Formats: sequence, C-alpha cells, structure tokens
Amino acid sequence: MSQIYANIKIAIGGGINEPRDALLTILCGLLSNPDQLTEVKRNGDWDKAFEEGIRWVAPISASGRVTTQDTEIRGHLIPKGETVMTIQASANRDEEIYVDGEDFNVYRAASTHQSFGNGPHFCQGTHVARRAVGQVMLPMLFDRFPNMRIPEPTDVIWSGFAFRGPVQMPVLLQ
Repeated sequence: MSQIYANIKIAIGGGINEPRDALLTILCGLLSNPDQLTEVKRNGDWDKAFEEGIRWVAPISASGRVTTQDTEIRGHLIPKGETVMTIQASANRDEEIYVDGEDFNVYRAASTHQSFGNGPHFCQGTHVARRAVGQVMLPMLFDRFPNMRIPEPTDVIWSGFAFRGPVQMPVLLQ
C-alpha cells in the first residue's frame, strides 16, 4: 500500500507541477521570440514549440539515482552503489549535441532531449503532457489571446533547481 500511495502522489504532483512549468516556459520562449511565434502560428508547429520549450528549460532539471554497477563516464569512475544526479538541464544544452543550446529555437535541427528521462525512469505522463500542453493548451491560448505579450521580459522570474519554471510572468492578454 505504501508503494501505491507513493505512486499516486507522484502522479498527482507530476500532473500539476510539470505541465504548468512546461506551459509557462514555452509561453515565455514564444513570447520572447515573436518571429518564431509567428511561424509556429502560421505552420501549426505547436508540437515543435512544445519539444523545444521543455528542452530549453526542463520542468524536472535534476534527478537523483543510485548506480547499479561500476560505471565510467568520460574517464571518471563511478562505483556501484554511489548516489549520482542526472542533470537533464545540462544534457538538454550539451554543446556536443545542440548548437546554441542556451537559445530558444523552435526550428533547430531535431534532436532528442532528456526532459522526460529514459529507461525505467521514463515519464509515464509523456503522451498526456504532449497532447494537453502542446496540442490543446498552447493553440487554445493563442487562439483566444492572439496578441498576448510579455510587456517587460525582465519581470519574468524563474525559480527552482530540480523542478524549474517561471514563478512570475506578467503578460498582457489584449
């Protein structure tokens, strides 16, 4: 029963917090790059905007893990049983994979990202998030508020390390 309760708590929290952070992050990226927003609207590229937004700022940026075997990464030995952190935020901006990874660019060359994790820790809400945020919420917001904008980009406040997203983002809906 304790395992069931723990999984329910994770599902409820993950169903609220990460989609909220993803939506606000993508909105910030699009509203801060009006040329890309224009193209996304014109082409209906909401899925691309979703993937770029969660790559740019992963809603879950770090996760703790325990190594199950001796592992070597780039010449560094990590013994079995060590606690390590996977830093999705860093992996999603890896300069060996992404050109200008710090920039929000909906139309960058397609690459996989680590925002949903992988292996046994792959996010079970992946498909729900892609549909709810990328295919429903984003187009609906811009349909309803086509002239939405951030009047002062410096007023956007980001917070969090393991869980990250805008905690303040004043917008004009017009």
